[in-house]
Amino acid sequence: MKIRFGAAALSLAALLNAAPLFAQDGGVHPWLEDDFVVSLGSFFQKEQFKIRVDGQVPGREIDFHEDTELSKDHTTASLRARWKFGEKWSVAGQFWSTDNGAEAILKEDVTWGDNVLKAGSNVGVGTSLDLARVVFGRELFTDEDYHEFGLAVGLHWLEVGAYIEGEVFINDESSGFQRESVSADLPLPNIGAWYWRSLSPRWLLATHVDWFGASFGDYSGSLWNAGLGVNFQAWDHVGFGLSYQYFKIDVDVDKSDWNGNIQLIQDGPFLSLNVNW
Repeated sequence: MKIRFGAAALSLAALLNAAPLFAQDGGVHPWLEDDFVVSLGSFFQKEQFKIRVDGQVPGREIDFHEDTELSKDHTTASLRARWKFGEKWSVAGQFWSTDNGAEAILKEDVTWGDNVLKAGSNVGVGTSLDLARVVFGRELFTDEDYHEFGLAVGLHWLEVGAYIEGEVFINDESSGFQRESVSADLPLPNIGAWYWRSLSPRWLLATHVDWFGASFGDYSGSLWNAGLGVNFQAWDHVGFGLSYQYFKIDVDVDKSDWNGNIQLIQDGPFLSLNVNW
């Protein structure tokens, strides 16, 4: 974690040191004027993943990182894009995907549905997440001091999965080696807001937050997706970004093949190459 944030801080310092080379008077950052912005970068995330898979008797949640020592740190590619159409409207999207697998020795008994994996067992474990986010925004104001603020409504579509494989016990009797897995597609609508502040034609402060908290089909719970960062416009249509991203879901699942809960947090710095026109 210290290495990730240290690298992010050094990158930001390099951009700040380069600012005088590109300084110019007047004008606003092009993101407030251009119709298209596309960002491709790396998300250096730290992950917390917990699930509960209930059987006849509700079990305790499984912390995939603490109970199995699964790696918490990931680096994944992420794509973001925004199209401003009309005078006040925009649509934005984002996608990233993570897969994490390892072998571990369980620190304590793990219950998965009606099955138990005993403490000390050597098991294989894994998690996966594919996330797509689409939001439609309405700009509320842009003043002469180069601010932009707007509200949005959209959808987060998540494909979440997890598995454990090893020797399974039912009523204290071994049923041999098995693979127990769950997966779900979570379409979670959300509301949100964003705020951009043009500090100069080269520098932009950008922040956003999305939130969901309600029941929707087979799911109920909450979602947070927030970010805060700066963008440096190095050339007319190319720039660089450094931001901190935070994503959290806490959702109860009530499906025929998975009755339980999922808690997931991913957060960390996001470095990007931005193209705008």
